[in-house]
Amino acid sequence: MKVGIMCGSYPGNVEVNDSSKIVIEALTMKPYTIVKGADVNGTMGKVEEIARENGREILSIGNPIELKRSTADIKISVMSTFERLERIYENSDVVLFLDGGVGTVSEFLSFLNNKIETEGDKPLILYNPNGIYNLLLKDLEQRRRLGLIRDNYKDYFDEAKNLNHLAYYLEKYENKFNKESDERSKVR
Repeated sequence: MKVGIMCGSYPGNVEVNDSSKIVIEALTMKPYTIVKGADVNGTMGKVEEIARENGREILSIGNPIELKRSTADIKISVMSTFERLERIYENSDVVLFLDGGVGTVSEFLSFLNNKIETEGDKPLILYNPNGIYNLLLKDLEQRRRLGLIRDNYKDYFDEAKNLNHLAYYLEKYENKFNKESDERSKVR
């Protein structure tokens, strides 16, 4: 299964980054391909470093300058952050949002909006163990109460509040992905 990881490239808060580091280490114990932006700083850099240490295949998507610094197995060059976002989405079976700043929040909202508008079935998981996304979730809930977004917006993503929640969601989607892959190979 290919897990897209959306996260920050700014070094930021050590406590938050350490929380994401634990997730990345757990993820790379599974045979997932890691799909990520090509930056090698902040949490994004940790994703690549830990995935590399644990022998996971890495697919990095970014501009030519970022890709030169990346150690990814597969590199896809894009010319804009919008195109990077689209390629990460296309190349992932499930998308996980770890810590991040404005870019990561923007990416989550873009993916969520796309899923709502297209009735897409790509799983989105918002990892929120230390409440970094609580204000965003509160804002979405206020918008729902004001009638600005669908009442069922929460049906379009999962919120993992701890590593066990995250493991549950990833296993659920991995089982679904494997079942669908098996069914597709039987048709051939």
